[in-house]
Amino acid sequence: MAAKTIDVDVASFDLDPRKTTRRPDRSEALKRTHEAAAYDAWFREQVQTSLDDPRPSVPDDEACARFAMRKAALRQQSK
Repeated sequence: MAAKTIDVDVASFDLDPRKTTRRPDRSEALKRTHEAAAYDAWFREQVQTSLDDPRPSVPDDEACARFAMRKAALRQQSK
């Protein structure tokens, strides 16, 4: 396979960043993308930490029953 070459004329290229076209909309989009990725990484870490928690979990119906008993006890106390 033969090597390919490209000729590029850079005679009118200017490295001065003040003359480049600014895209604030793309800058904001990129910032939002990075923030979303950082939040996603944080959220996944929190979920994994929760899943790895060695404390026993309580099923929803049992938790609801416990709080219903507490609520009933508090209502009895307030009478």
